[in-house]
Amino acid sequence: MPDVDVLLVHPPWSSRLLGNPEENLGLAYLAACLRERGHRVEILDASLQGLSMKALIGEIRNRTFRVLGISVLFQVSMPEAVRIAAAAREGAAGGGNRNRIHVTVGGHFPTFEAERLLADFPVLDSVVRGEGEETLPELVETLRSGGQNGANGEGSGGGLEGIRGLVFRRDGEVVVNPPRPLIADLDRLPFPARDLTPLAVRRGVRPAVLTSRGCYGLCSFCSIRAFYDSSPGKAWRGRSPAGVVDELAELARMGIRSFHFNDDNFVGAGRRGAERAAAIAEEILRRGLKVGFAVSCRANDVREDLFKILKKAGLREVFLGIESGVQRVLNDLRKDVTVDENLAAVETLRKLDLRPRLGFIMFDPDATVEEIHRNVAFLKRLGVRWGAMDTLTDVLNRLHLFSGTPVVERLRRQGRLGGSYLAPTYRFSDPGVETIYRLTRVFQNLTLPLHKLRTRLRRHPGPDPWEERVG
Repeated sequence: MPDVDVLLVHPPWSSRLLGNPEENLGLAYLAACLRERGHRVEILDASLQGLSMKALIGEIRNRTFRVLGISVLFQVSMPEAVRIAAAAREGAAGGGNRNRIHVTVGGHFPTFEAERLLADFPVLDSVVRGEGEETLPELVETLRSGGQNGANGEGSGGGLEGIRGLVFRRDGEVVVNPPRPLIADLDRLPFPARDLTPLAVRRGVRPAVLTSRGCYGLCSFCSIRAFYDSSPGKAWRGRSPAGVVDELAELARMGIRSFHFNDDNFVGAGRRGAERAAAIAEEILRRGLKVGFAVSCRANDVREDLFKILKKAGLREVFLGIESGVQRVLNDLRKDVTVDENLAAVETLRKLDLRPRLGFIMFDPDATVEEIHRNVAFLKRLGVRWGAMDTLTDVLNRLHLFSGTPVVERLRRQGRLGGSYLAPTYRFSDPGVETIYRLTRVFQNLTLPLHKLRTRLRRHPGPDPWEERVG
């Protein structure tokens, strides 16, 4: 039975619209930072390791640890996180030091809803808000030195008050510490722990690399900008090209030549962002690394000159959140792009023989039936097939609600926000759209078994087509 200071856990995927699992780089960075300070850490990533909730709980109960950290990116995973915390508590009962475990959660959703989560779920002891690479090690060291609030929120919470970015429970009351500034220099972070990277490769999941954090966009539906705006500092920060390629060289020594840059926005803002992206490509070429990779960016970032050199360095695939073919929707979502810019971006990628993968929101809260028809015509104009979308069902997406985003606040002001903070809902303003959406849900349910089969086949792939184009 492993004996560690910190057990980091990623719950199983619970949304049927999510595609293949990916490496959880957040946990990998946390593990690396904790180890750098001498702490023993293990990562359990249920989605990547193919663990059911029952199997994951069994693995947790088979381990001893002092701190349990659970990654919760979106609210869809919060029920599983609470189950995991409760099971860890039950498994710890009567287990000596195990009944003194400290359970903390972090990620986008907990950052925005920290106070309510601690008030509603006594199995949680604290929430790490914002970036956790400095907050979590400080929490672990404070607990180890005797400042702790114990299991189920009991105790004095002594010493935790000084940890910026932490929200915790003390004597039944929730204490909110000041936010911790964002990490200005990403190059001072250690490379992420690659404990599960070999497993990811075996399962056909391309390893992830992070070259930047944040996004300069102001999209009203996206939690990324809101997440980084919740802490002092620049919303978008980029690593140095040399530091990025140092990490790629390390992956190459592991035999990994195919990966994706997991940045929220790889290119970054303006001329300086484009220059940094080009410098990464130039550094890859200068070192002679033979790699294939994917990036995500905004449609207005796609410039032929930049993407030519990225392709020369190994770029094969680009994710674009084009979202809609209706300008009214793009304006309401604060995309700050035009329909023509979306079309031009896709055309440029195809001209360069780069594969576009498209995020799309067919149904937004104020969609009309006429706009649904225009979206369908727009997708036909793009020549979109199922394989061009991020998942089989993306073309039928409705706008999902995430805590902390402007669209949630707008719907609340309008009296249209329903459900709970754990599962917010809304009805479409046009009854006809509501009917169309319900019919598409029937279609989604019918195609879900095919989607699951496709996912399983991806986990046991043949030769990687990117690999054939590398080298």
